[in-house]
Amino acid sequence: MTKIKCRNFVQAREFTLKQGLKNRYEWAIYCSIDKLKPSDIPSNPDEIYKAWNGWKHWLGSFEKVPFLPYEQAKNKVGEKGFKNTGEWKKWCNWNPNDFGLKPPEIPASPHIYYKNSGWIGYNDWLGTENNRKSKSYRPFEDARKFAQELGLTSSEYWLRYCKGEFPHLPEKPNDIPTNVARKYRDIGWNGMNDFLNAKEHRRVRRLTNARDFESARNFVHNLDLKTIKEWLKYIKGQLPNQDPKPTDIPNSPELVYKGHGWKGYGDWFGTFTIAPFKRKYRDFESAREFARGLGLTSSEKWIEYCKGDLPKLPEKPFDVPTNVARKYQDLGWKGYKDFLQSNIHRQKYSKFLPYEEAKEFVSSLKINDYKGWHKYIAGKSPNLPKKPKNVPANPSGVYKDKGWIGIGDWIGSEAFPYAHLEYRKFTEARKFVRSLGLTSSVEWVSYCKGEYDHLPEKPIDIPANVVRKYDEKGWKGFKDFLWSAKHRKDRRNFMSYKDATALVKANNIYNKAQLDKFISSDVKPENFPDLPNMVYQRKGWVSFDQFLK
Repeated sequence: MTKIKCRNFVQAREFTLKQGLKNRYEWAIYCSIDKLKPSDIPSNPDEIYKAWNGWKHWLGSFEKVPFLPYEQAKNKVGEKGFKNTGEWKKWCNWNPNDFGLKPPEIPASPHIYYKNSGWIGYNDWLGTENNRKSKSYRPFEDARKFAQELGLTSSEYWLRYCKGEFPHLPEKPNDIPTNVARKYRDIGWNGMNDFLNAKEHRRVRRLTNARDFESARNFVHNLDLKTIKEWLKYIKGQLPNQDPKPTDIPNSPELVYKGHGWKGYGDWFGTFTIAPFKRKYRDFESAREFARGLGLTSSEKWIEYCKGDLPKLPEKPFDVPTNVARKYQDLGWKGYKDFLQSNIHRQKYSKFLPYEEAKEFVSSLKINDYKGWHKYIAGKSPNLPKKPKNVPANPSGVYKDKGWIGIGDWIGSEAFPYAHLEYRKFTEARKFVRSLGLTSSVEWVSYCKGEYDHLPEKPIDIPANVVRKYDEKGWKGFKDFLWSAKHRKDRRNFMSYKDATALVKANNIYNKAQLDKFISSDVKPENFPDLPNMVYQRKGWVSFDQFLK
């Protein structure tokens, strides 16, 4: 059959407008009359044309026909004798067929239009309600008893049974519905597994196909497996030097042999190990006393010990759990430090000098401040002796509870007062910081490190770690502390990074000294920032060398 090429949208619409049709119903009637509509005008323009803009636009006008009241519309629909919603939808599809063409005064979506004016449901609308009401089903308990005797194992098998695909089973009685989940939803329904007793039928089916428990267990004992992990590898064929598992040895013996000899995987493997959740463990104090005697220094060491990775230590008793934190959570547990007494053991094995001896060495270096200490441990103080291995780089952690007071005491008496310095109040600190014009926590850290020469040095009584110091004392975040929203708004008045680099190049500026001279001169435009490294920090800035390149 030759495919007819339709007119383009403009030409087709021009032709349609001349027909004087008032609505889609009249369009459908017009299209149904043989040889009236040209073949190159499609009957379904809403699907054919990409330029489609609605029926009103297509026809030139659109006369909306009011819908009938619910009862009148329902009576008209009832006269058609529809048997189901499929026939109803066929009648509504605007293509004249065996059922004719739905008149415009009857809505295609009655469930929406009549929602608050009589709508009950499609059975009532189509007149099929009486057929459904006349059918009564047996009570749920009786239906379930019948279904459970069929030996079906899933909802899929139930549907196939309802379709009559299992001739060896009795035919489904008419008083048991196919959609049992919907019918019995509020009168006992607890899922298809319960309705069919599917779990038990599956177990029986597996048991029928499996060798008896004693024979199966003896076979597994000979495999010399120790753990469930090894068993899972074995059933997948992933254990080297082992033949494939026989088909009559089940993958899930705990399900198949439940009630037929099953006692647990320890009995199944022949190791007779009791599962952790079934074991009786010693009380917390006894377990802690044992653990403290091992000399372990951390939770990581405890895990290594439980895995048997520390052969010089005695094997972990079965009545001491591996996950001690969970087992003894509400029975005295205070953490691994208490359980292992690790702080004492660490002291025994410590490679560092006692606090006073280490402090005496550090004080002799005559380091002035915290920055000097960091510079020293980073190996950037060539005039000082190299840090000995028995002096820690993080003394606050190593000597906590062993004499540590603060960095001032550690470095020497001159810096000591700063360790106990009283910082200014939050509101006063914030007032000072807001005057700096910083816009982010990154800029705050750079400022604290002294990277902004143009800004005043950070006062000693304002901490660098403002988050920790002012937590619960007014702290609401860096946005509030720096007043960054205001400063960002002010920075928007400056020219872009790209324009700034172009201006620098045009004025033959190639180093920092020339740039500083340019910034302090009258030649500099007002929208060129005095501090380009701050203003352009997140807008392309890399370094002064890059900026002046």
